[in-house]
Amino acid sequence: MATQITPTTELQAVNIMLTTIGEAPVNTITGTTSVDVSVAKNILDETSMSIQTQGWNFNTVYNKSLTKDADNKVPLPSNCVQADAHDDFRYRNLIIRAGYLYDVDNDTDVFTGDLPNLNLVLVQQFEDLPEYARRYITMKSSRRFAARFIGEEALVTLTIQDENEAMIAFKLADSRSEDNNILTSDANTYSIINRVPRRRY
Repeated sequence: MATQITPTTELQAVNIMLTTIGEAPVNTITGTTSVDVSVAKNILDETSMSIQTQGWNFNTVYNKSLTKDADNKVPLPSNCVQADAHDDFRYRNLIIRAGYLYDVDNDTDVFTGDLPNLNLVLVQQFEDLPEYARRYITMKSSRRFAARFIGEEALVTLTIQDENEAMIAFKLADSRSEDNNILTSDANTYSIINRVPRRRY
């Protein structure tokens, strides 16, 4: 009977990390676990956060419309780690502060005028990620786990190769999913090919 191949689960990711340092795989990562499992899970979460915070096509929402609350503040989703004005309003210097959208130029989180649409980076749970992201996060976590838990230079060097291969595949896959076009994705090129023809007298 053929083995069913499915995307990497959080349990599988932790077991890959454990086998990296020669530990036996486990059946669960919930409830009471060993120190090894607990550390591996923490490093997996930490690595996932550090990678996703950079903002990629799979976890970035573009041109998102949000609404103000009764105090004219703009609450952001709890998993939002970056917020910026969409391209049409890129002159607005907006950031996240205390869970709300904050206008740096005007030093306020109260918005009384029209609210620009936003580009948001939203951190996802591990098993909501595309496989190419899970793989890269797992390999990077494995290298960090080996370095912190064992510290054996030869072992860390071996995991670096796996991490680099996963990183290249990750960036290529995310770039493909973004459907970039050299003529339309670059702002400078787009402005040139779409400029208004010069009037001739």
